[in-house]
Amino acid sequence: MTASSFSGRPSSESAPVPRELAGLLVVAALIRIIGLAGPGHAGDIHAFVEWAEGAAKAGLGGYYAAGGTSNYPPMLYLLWPLGVAFDGGDLVFAIRTLSIPFDLGLGALLFHVGRSIGGRDREGLVAAGLYLLNPAVILVGPMWGQVDGMGALPMVAAIVAVARGRVALAGVLAVLAGLVKPQFGIAAFVLLGLGLFWLREPGGVRRIATVALAAIATFVVVLLPLGLTPGSYLDLMGDTFSQYPYISQFAFNPWGMLFGFGDDDAAWFRIGTAIAIAGIAASLWLLRWRRDLIGMLGVSVLLGLVIYFLPTRVHERYLYGAIAFLAPLAAVHLRLRWPFVALSLSFFTTLAYVLANSPYRILPGDRIEAFPDSVIGLMSAVMTIAGAWVAWRVIRLLRASPLSAVSTAASR
Repeated sequence: MTASSFSGRPSSESAPVPRELAGLLVVAALIRIIGLAGPGHAGDIHAFVEWAEGAAKAGLGGYYAAGGTSNYPPMLYLLWPLGVAFDGGDLVFAIRTLSIPFDLGLGALLFHVGRSIGGRDREGLVAAGLYLLNPAVILVGPMWGQVDGMGALPMVAAIVAVARGRVALAGVLAVLAGLVKPQFGIAAFVLLGLGLFWLREPGGVRRIATVALAAIATFVVVLLPLGLTPGSYLDLMGDTFSQYPYISQFAFNPWGMLFGFGDDDAAWFRIGTAIAIAGIAASLWLLRWRRDLIGMLGVSVLLGLVIYFLPTRVHERYLYGAIAFLAPLAAVHLRLRWPFVALSLSFFTTLAYVLANSPYRILPGDRIEAFPDSVIGLMSAVMTIAGAWVAWRVIRLLRASPLSAVSTAASR
């Protein structure tokens, strides 16, 4: 398959960026700056401060040797200079601003994606707005103190890169995203699925080799200066994954609906893992219908839903990737607009619950009285229904235009 057949309809990405996008980015930045006024998520911010101070004290190469515990290795490259330059409240403030440029960068990228697949600036602006003004995304950023945009930006960019035929760049970005946080490894899964189809195509083996070499090089370039080998990195991730052996860690998915939060998942971990693996495989198999940009975005949405709804040990923010991939599709395809809204609002509600009622709440004073199990179950059911609605509509979109039709249209 040629590079042109990956990109779907003709792109208008060479057109100038409209003033409306600049205005949208300014508004999004101001909203996020206002969000810095709150106290943030105490647990995450405390961890980031420790990582920054540890890197400043031991240096990047000595951080892990000195007992550092950061499970977001690429983030250390940003935390290290901040830890050297700031301390106390200034350090906290600087860390909480880290997500803003990544959010704005992803918003700009989604504008180009929406304009590319929709053909007009309007679709691009809607795609950027659905992400930048999304209440769940805003809450997770500076208001929370997290940096999910740091992983989401290269993750989405990897899909765009492979759609344009830039497979080496896609391999670099996919690995970088996964190293930020494993839940942003969605693009890496898509590349794996594409590789299986490339085996049957002219030049496919060369593309697979290019992606593999780029991925290995990125792994080495990012981790080696930190003193991490592949084995020590896997040990670090294993320790992280076993730190919260709960059936649901504030994820409002079917596990949360049935069991609530905090129960040990020993009896269900392997079952949940097997279900998740089956869901990943089924999602990748849908690439047989479409392997253009729209097809890869749709499969990425499904993988994001799988990561949140099917395995155990899921945390409350794991739906972030699905929201980012869904925004441009919802901007172009109206039948996805209301499912996107339902999923986003449900996601926002559950995040607000966590910040108000978890051990790391941001609200001052005593914790609010825990919601009854019946309410938690209802919220989980609503979230699960919203996710199923999105999945159903995405699958229908992928089936609506089979690969042969897409390829024929792209070649005209």
